Amino acid sequence: MKTRIITSLLAACVVSIAHAAPKTTALEHKLAVTPEIKKAFHSDDSIKIKSVTGTAPKFQTGGTYRVVGTCHQRTLKNATLLLGNTAEAGSDAIVAVAGSSLSKPLPNRTTKFDITFTLLRPGLLHVTIYDLDNHDKYDNAYAGLYLGDVVLRR
Repeated sequence: MKTRIITSLLAACVVSIAHAAPKTTALEHKLAVTPEIKKAFHSDDSIKIKSVTGTAPKFQTGGTYRVVGTCHQRTLKNATLLLGNTAEAGSDAIVAVAGSSLSKPLPNRTTKFDITFTLLRPGLLHVTIYDLDNHDKYDNAYAGLYLGDVVLRR
């Protein structure tokens, strides 16, 4: 009897948790992205984009997207990878979804990245390696790729 009551309570909890779980947006569109050099790479360093998927077939404000790839970085001792948007100054132009981050520390080796984010304002998306030992306040980008323009939803 006790076992049946506990089993029933557990089942009720599982159902409650399932109903309370946030609804995730399906990233059903595969985007054809042809990255362009933002800043040239040195040596054998590179960023390779494996896939880009999203809630829309092209980058647009309000859409959610996922970029998966690898970064080969052997030149810098203190580097980070950042997915950003070149929107004009103002409020956030891009925001990581829960459980994701727009940046990732880069050790001296090959690193996989998987970033899911929502676009808030138009701009130009990029994946860039930053040299954290370069203290140039205007540009400490080491190398990077542009992924494409963010357009307004129509």
